[in-house]
Amino acid sequence: MSVLPLLVAQHGGTASRAQILEITTRETLRDALAAGEVVRHRRGVYGLPLDEQATLAVSTGAVLSHRSAALHHGLPVLHTPEPPEAVISRARSITVPDELRLRFRTLGPGDVEGPATTPLRTVIDCARDLPLPEALAVADSALRSGAVSRADLAGAALPRTGRAAARRVLDLASSAAANPFESGLRALAVEAAPAAWVAQAPIEVRDGRVLHADVGDPVTRIALEADSHEFHRKREDVRQDSWRGNEMTLAGWVVLRFAWEHVMFNPDWVREVIAWVVQQRGGVSRGSSRSA
Repeated sequence: MSVLPLLVAQHGGTASRAQILEITTRETLRDALAAGEVVRHRRGVYGLPLDEQATLAVSTGAVLSHRSAALHHGLPVLHTPEPPEAVISRARSITVPDELRLRFRTLGPGDVEGPATTPLRTVIDCARDLPLPEALAVADSALRSGAVSRADLAGAALPRTGRAAARRVLDLASSAAANPFESGLRALAVEAAPAAWVAQAPIEVRDGRVLHADVGDPVTRIALEADSHEFHRKREDVRQDSWRGNEMTLAGWVVLRFAWEHVMFNPDWVREVIAWVVQQRGGVSRGSSRSA
């Protein structure tokens, strides 16, 4: 198996051709497509295989929803759902197959696009049903790709059940987050401490240049950096990252660095670290697994 499935997974389940060719060759991409390791969602966008999921959903009268629908539309997610997620009309009475995470919902004529819910309906379903990191990753991806607009989110009709959770996600959503990893990190920060966390927070350094922290709070001056896996990391990248972190520190910011694996597989620790540092900077921490 090639390295492409891991690369695509780390980009949230979809990756552009440019992102793929940064670390591999056209021939490797062609071979991975032929082997079914990745699929082409649309021109220049590749993802993990979804055809079997769509076929299973359609065979039961359901449509792909939540993160499965997001991936169908080429929107990166934090975790690929297992089993696939789908919705079906409340009027249907079927035995739910083990191969699907099936929810019974009311579907309007404008809620479905092909074998999946529309991008807007997908964002709303994720916002009402999924944990904040998962939901925010989808909402950010939809804004970043242009699949939905800020006006769409502001004017969306939200269901009565889960309305508060959904509105929270839609209000936090930002097109500035570069990928689901950064979205997930921002969501964990929001859960950890009541600070004004924003994506790509601007930080002016000594020479007048403005750097942008992946996630930051301008009040407590805490910057969170998302360190993704680099397949061919150059020495210049190491020097640049060192300069960047040190200049942010000299500008009065505390810089915390988190690996992709931390956000994906050890979120409790990430929240604990953020909460403790916010507390030390004079804020009020929430969500820490220890008492001060």
